[in-house]
Amino acid sequence: MMDLDIKGIREQVERMREMERSVIAKLLIPISLAIAVAVIIGFAGQEVYMKYATVFSIYSFMPLGGAIAAIPAGLRLGIHPLCLIAFIVFSDAVLSLFLVWNFDHAKKIPVIGKVVKKMEENGNKALMKYRWAKRFGFVGLVMLVMFPLQWTGSAVGSIVGRLIGMPPLMTWLAVVLGTLIRTSIFTFISIGVSTFLFF
Repeated sequence: MMDLDIKGIREQVERMREMERSVIAKLLIPISLAIAVAVIIGFAGQEVYMKYATVFSIYSFMPLGGAIAAIPAGLRLGIHPLCLIAFIVFSDAVLSLFLVWNFDHAKKIPVIGKVVKKMEENGNKALMKYRWAKRFGFVGLVMLVMFPLQWTGSAVGSIVGRLIGMPPLMTWLAVVLGTLIRTSIFTFISIGVSTFLFF
């Protein structure tokens, strides 16, 4: 009997260790991916790095319409349209991956926790304002990320997916698809407008 209890305790301890490893991996993988791409872009030279850093800054820190401003800026800086689309989609994919995997844990991290809690508030506001997103599930979430409205985008979309009970993988796919569609449309519109204006 005692032997069975010890065996059961050992199994529980091993399961807890595996869970801890999983939590740490889920925290580190998105961060490692972002750092790896930043290093790769850095190897392309300072000029290239500054172009992408400018796009990332505009895209990330403009409260409303970051994509609308970042895409024309990136094109004017000479970034190839497909590279620009890939960069923005990658940025949103990494952010979404971090949030869908680590939402509860991220709230406990100093500084990051405040940002995540703010995103959660925005996610709740988005659900109240755009009730159709919940009704249409995956497609609704894609549309929520796709349209540059208040309380939309990849971060809020990741939180909304969690709030409506969508599995992490489906939430992540919806966010990536929404970002891909939005970024492609704005890039092609920007190319068309600049071609019309300058040629």
